[in-house]
Amino acid sequence: MRRLAVPRAEAPDVSVLMVTFNAWEWTERALAALVEHTDPFYELINQAALHARAPHLLLLNTDALVQPGWLPPLRDILDHEPDVAAVAPRLLHLDGTVQEAGSIVWGDGEVWPYGAGQQADRPEFRFRRDVDYASAACLLVRRSAFVDAGGFDPAFAPAYYEDVDLCLRWWSQGLRVVCQPGSNVSHAGGASTDRHRIASLLARNRPLFESRWRRLLARRPAAPAHWEPRDVLPGRDIRCAERILIVGDFVPDSRQPFLHRLVHDLGRLWPRARITHLALDADGAEEAAPPLLDMGIELAWPGEELEPWLGERRHHYGVVVTTSFAAAMPPVRGLLLSTQPLARSVVVVDGRFDGDAEDAGYRDSMAAADLIVCADRRQRGRVAGIAPSAEVTVIDGGMSEDEQRVALVTALAPLGMTPDVRGYGCVTG
Repeated sequence: MRRLAVPRAEAPDVSVLMVTFNAWEWTERALAALVEHTDPFYELINQAALHARAPHLLLLNTDALVQPGWLPPLRDILDHEPDVAAVAPRLLHLDGTVQEAGSIVWGDGEVWPYGAGQQADRPEFRFRRDVDYASAACLLVRRSAFVDAGGFDPAFAPAYYEDVDLCLRWWSQGLRVVCQPGSNVSHAGGASTDRHRIASLLARNRPLFESRWRRLLARRPAAPAHWEPRDVLPGRDIRCAERILIVGDFVPDSRQPFLHRLVHDLGRLWPRARITHLALDADGAEEAAPPLLDMGIELAWPGEELEPWLGERRHHYGVVVTTSFAAAMPPVRGLLLSTQPLARSVVVVDGRFDGDAEDAGYRDSMAAADLIVCADRRQRGRVAGIAPSAEVTVIDGGMSEDEQRVALVTALAPLGMTPDVRGYGCVTG
């Protein structure tokens, strides 16, 4: 008598009733045929994808509830970024807290949902970004990418790690996976499977996942013991070659046209960098935030929590850009120097600077800078006198948009920053 392994179904659609009496060999053959010719869940999805006619496939769990306006932000990314294989919304618990804003794959095979249990209005969980993996509970997929990758690997059936494996296969093919928090979907999570069963499936499939991706995992740190920003951020931003912190008075908007354009150009030219804008004042932040978050720029306005916020990001940034008098002055400058001591320094001098900076602290900030960007060419001589060893670049309103971007790229090149090919495509001159 041979042993038959029959997959367990937590919420079956069909119950098979078979009355047996003697003739075990026929019963055995019937059961074997049933197992062999009844496809598991993810194989059914793979087959359905082959017959689907639309260019995009939506993978949606039965316990996922879409919210108003959820689809256009996802479609827009697939329609305009051909190197994106899949885009996911931000998943929320039924109580409105974050369940997952993309996920992080750690070196020991652990997979952490970013932002789990945190308040959904916190800006660090609201900006779009490339992610290691996004849950297939709700995932909009480019059909051609799904088919070319071979779909879900049935080795992970019935569930768990199959979507992580698929996302990493896309990355290995040069395709990207994106989380777009501009789209929100509520997800019960595990509503159709008991917790013990989930733990059992994770324990069974994790060794297979670790074996398959051991080279990638070997280049990553193990999952930290606790959810602390200082430990989680390196995993979140591991795909970002450049990490840029911009510090200014407000979240850039039309009140600051030069800075608004500068931040937008940084976002367009370095779309794969982690660009974080830290506002010292929260005034107007919520109104100015949406277009920047949609570009993939992380925003923060910690207010009185500035010191612990910077402490949580110690040594995280390679370039620090100060764009206002307050940002370049003590005590903010002291916090930046102590938490980002190895970062290259860029000081942006806007059109209001007349060369008569009375406070020695501001002059010290300029004198110590690696690069100074002036908003007015008339400032070059004044600034050069204060900071003779700094590189001084002018990006003013008299330049065309392309000239401004070329000047920005040229200025940042000595700091080791090379623009992304996709972003540099916006420069036509």
